[in-house]
Amino acid sequence: MPEKLLILGGTSEAYKLAEFLNTQLSPQKINFVSSLAGTTNEPKPPAGEFRTGGFGGLKGLKNFLVQEKISLLVDATHPFAEKISKNAHLAATALGLPFLRLTRPPWVRHNDDQWIEVSSVENAVKYLTYVYKKTGTLFPIRSIFLTTGNKELELFRKFTKCKFLIRTVEVPELASKWPEAVFLQDRGPFTLENEIKLLNQHEISLLVTKNSGGNSTYAKIEAARKLKIPVLMVRRPEMNPALFCCTVTEVADWINQHCSNNDNLAGKPVSENRQ
Repeated sequence: MPEKLLILGGTSEAYKLAEFLNTQLSPQKINFVSSLAGTTNEPKPPAGEFRTGGFGGLKGLKNFLVQEKISLLVDATHPFAEKISKNAHLAATALGLPFLRLTRPPWVRHNDDQWIEVSSVENAVKYLTYVYKKTGTLFPIRSIFLTTGNKELELFRKFTKCKFLIRTVEVPELASKWPEAVFLQDRGPFTLENEIKLLNQHEISLLVTKNSGGNSTYAKIEAARKLKIPVLMVRRPEMNPALFCCTVTEVADWINQHCSNNDNLAGKPVSENRQ
């Protein structure tokens, strides 16, 4: 019987993995299904079989793994998808399933970067509140480029004396209630030239973002560096220690290690690491 793999996806890495498995591995070796969170209205369908929507917490995920006879689990969700990553690790451990996390490396601070690192979006707001209370103003922070996603946008509305440029994949419901802010609906990859133009056009004096890593949105970090704009950077949440890798070829090698038909695929051995 072939192995059955569940890919917790939604990221570019997950899409690449599904495409690779769909074209490079035979169904006799492994069957796989991708799972999308369903947080976007029209998600791009990955290659092969897929499902959308949550599982109903840890218990629901464990039930799904058992009912669908999943024998391998790969967590390729966003670096900030803390809840599902935690549940995936707990479920795999409880059921004794081989588990691997596929995650892009975080961005690394350069000497010319002006990063102010905080542990959460809530703490980013606390930092701005501290600056405001200490000085009575956020000057010289006049216009903020906010790229933290839809969830915590409400926290920034209290800074009424600041202009906000907010970029999201989908326009949030909050947009209609926040007429003072400028909302951009767009997704990467973005170019350095266009990001510099955007920051200059809106006279951005602070970038607030999450350390998502990857190349698709890194141009905004480069643009801030070149324009000497400070970045309020939200660090990644700490994940459970687990076997993890950064490339699709490493996942392929890992799959080979767990499949009875050990056909060779390109890739380097995955080693035990700690996040």
